[in-house]
Amino acid sequence: MQTIKIPNLPKCDGAITVTGDSMYPLLKSGDIVLYQETGVNNIYYGEMYLLSVKVDHWEEYITVKYVQKSEKGENYVKLVSQNQHHQPKDIEISQIRAIAMVKASVRFNTMF
Repeated sequence: MQTIKIPNLPKCDGAITVTGDSMYPLLKSGDIVLYQETGVNNIYYGEMYLLSVKVDHWEEYITVKYVQKSEKGENYVKLVSQNQHHQPKDIEISQIRAIAMVKASVRFNTMF
């Protein structure tokens, strides 16, 4: 296991590698996001979150998005990408299986 010390980094619970381009150019596929777990009752709207979202009984997907208030009401949130080619999506809060605030990101700039 490799470790790295980052000065002034807030408490984090874990890290995951980003895939896809929905948060480009802020996050690129292959970047690592460091996160702190939270609950749906503790959302700071406008912040970036790592979410596990239930699609149906068998499938869920992991995504990184800005979470905003939804015009559909209190039982919904709007997931917004940084990349303008991805449309915002309103989801029911009950579809969120897990949520964590993104605290930092790490990008490798080497070819190796």
